[in-house]
Amino acid sequence: MTCVQTFFAGFSFFCSMNTTPEFAELYGAFTGDGWMSRGNTGITMWITGNPKDEKEYYLGRIKELFKKSLDFDVFPRDFLYWGTYGVMIGQRKIIEKFIAAGAPIGKKARIAKVPDFVLSNSELFIPFARGLFDTDGCINFQKSYNKSSVLWKKTHRHRPRVFFTTVSPELALGLKAGLQRIGFCFRLTIGKPRKRNPVPSYKVELYGKKNTKAFFAILEPRSPKHLAKFEQWLKQGFYALP
Repeated sequence: MTCVQTFFAGFSFFCSMNTTPEFAELYGAFTGDGWMSRGNTGITMWITGNPKDEKEYYLGRIKELFKKSLDFDVFPRDFLYWGTYGVMIGQRKIIEKFIAAGAPIGKKARIAKVPDFVLSNSELFIPFARGLFDTDGCINFQKSYNKSSVLWKKTHRHRPRVFFTTVSPELALGLKAGLQRIGFCFRLTIGKPRKRNPVPSYKVELYGKKNTKAFFAILEPRSPKHLAKFEQWLKQGFYALP
């Protein structure tokens, strides 16, 4: 088999095996909280989160996504050195599939993007965005600060906001464009560089009760911490900080 034939055989295998909703969601989780590094023994991949409120997500959803999309068992654990919890993968066949999908090796924060296999298939954008939101998105709730607002709105966090924050302009623009294509009017704002973060930050955000309900209905997030906040707000009309 020639080099060209080998390349197209590998590409065809990737298209047939990996471009599934489950892999798109897993790649979204990698984009949010994952990275790869090259060492003396080869390339290692990690996807990790906060052990305080994300263990359930890794033990449930991340394990499920690896099994369904790659037929591969992962065993989440604590990484005490970083103070995180998640998975480490050293198996070459798994890492090669992520690299074939566009995953960079090394620091990726400023160069992360919506991958080409998602951009070329609109059905894969929602699961990709779900994985990214579950790992690196946020939902919070604000009080009203308008002088004419009723007292209840001034004292209760009733106004929801869904947002993604990144230092990659390409990821922010791709995310905003994809969310617009499925009917959301997210706003993109650019934060100024600071001492702790010497590059601009990009925030893709959505406000409002109707918008937030639609976002959760369409994306169907799987993160227990996001769902707990959303369901508390949905049940009582406001969110109380723990």
